[in-house]
Amino acid sequence: MDLHLSDRHILALNMLLVVVLAYFAALAVNDLVTLRRTPNDAPVARVHGRTLDDSTSNRPRAAYQSIVERDIFNLEPPPAAPVEVVVEDLHLTLIGVSQSTKGKPFAIVADQRGEQSVYRVGEIIPGSGKLLEVGKDSAVIEHGGKHVSIALAKDDLSGDGDSGDGAVPEEGLTPAEASSRDQMHHRLRRHHTR
Repeated sequence: MDLHLSDRHILALNMLLVVVLAYFAALAVNDLVTLRRTPNDAPVARVHGRTLDDSTSNRPRAAYQSIVERDIFNLEPPPAAPVEVVVEDLHLTLIGVSQSTKGKPFAIVADQRGEQSVYRVGEIIPGSGKLLEVGKDSAVIEHGGKHVSIALAKDDLSGDGDSGDGAVPEEGLTPAEASSRDQMHHRLRRHHTR
């Protein structure tokens, strides 16, 4: 491949090279003059003709601690430390709970006089505090800055101390007989609560 350039093209390329060399020579002279004007104890860095502030490069590692603590990849705040739930007598009896998927969960609570009321999560129970959460068999109330748990009252219809869960059969009963007895207690309990 032969490249044939005319005299005009060669002259234009030479002029372009002279302009580029003159530009870089001017930058070099500018840098030399700037270095002679500044004191020696404060060096100034230059990149492409701009002066850089050198004060940010000498910061201690502690200056960047806020960046380390702020997790830029997870926008959600870290979960709060779990609050200790205590058991305390609030003179309330938990009668029932509901964790229905529609709406807020609620608890049925009886006061000292035996009056029952329904409270949804977030509502205030008079004289006791705010209902914070409802579990399967308990509720948590914020009372005096503490989280207090109250549990469902255990009713015992069998009279023999058995909780009706079938975990430990009485002596002399086979597991099948104990299961049958527990089912009967469960039916009686449902009939009693209607």
